[in-house]
Amino acid sequence: MKFYELVKLMAKLRSPDGCAWDRAQEINDLRPYVMEEAMELVSAIETGDEEKIKEELGDLLFEIIFVTRIEEEAGHFTIDDVISAIQKKMIERHPHVFEVVESGKDGCMITKEEVNKQWEEIKAEKRGGESVLDGVTEELSALLIAEKYGRRASDVGFDWEEVSEVIDKIEEEIRELRFAKETGNAKDIEEEIGDLLFSVVNLSRFLGVNAELALRGANRKFSDRFRKVEKSVRAGGKSMKDMSIEELEKLWRVAKGGEEK
Repeated sequence: MKFYELVKLMAKLRSPDGCAWDRAQEINDLRPYVMEEAMELVSAIETGDEEKIKEELGDLLFEIIFVTRIEEEAGHFTIDDVISAIQKKMIERHPHVFEVVESGKDGCMITKEEVNKQWEEIKAEKRGGESVLDGVTEELSALLIAEKYGRRASDVGFDWEEVSEVIDKIEEEIRELRFAKETGNAKDIEEEIGDLLFSVVNLSRFLGVNAELALRGANRKFSDRFRKVEKSVRAGGKSMKDMSIEELEKLWRVAKGGEEK
């Protein structure tokens, strides 16, 4: 089986007659590589490039096996333990599939919303703790943490009823930010910007949009348009620093207008 051939390859790299670099790695050393490969996979999925998706899946799988090999060498667990753990978790969190099938009952088809609610309830029961917010790792991006906090609060009924209420909250935060800007207190300004961002993430969640992916899309769009502006400036034999904001804005509108809708 190809999967276990890769596991053996990793063991070889970590062996005394393997690779000095791979042997020297400790589990904490691999953190940036795991994050990098995960984000490169996300980028590949966004492009829709199937070959790139395949490549990045392999890279991420390699890092997972790498981490697991280090844990196995320490006597903690093996790759089979990892697979068994996720199989057990997925079965537990899909009772509408496995319990129904095993009992021979009909009616295993429930809505996506019901599945999500059931998933969160099972996770909360397993998680325990004093707060529904417990267990959200601080290593996630601030946008993802905000989204998880908002979703967990919503699961216990702490949420707006209408999207207009979320927009009103955003407008309130903008007013408070303007006031903080007028006072000139840097700490208050930072706090109000944080409140505004948190409210925008809640609006994204309320509308069923992943804020992290939405911002990645906006970053990519800005990069594409800005590069077009730079290209136009260079074509005119000028420097951006020597141009007025009005001239640059005109080029920006041209770059924006030339995009496919």
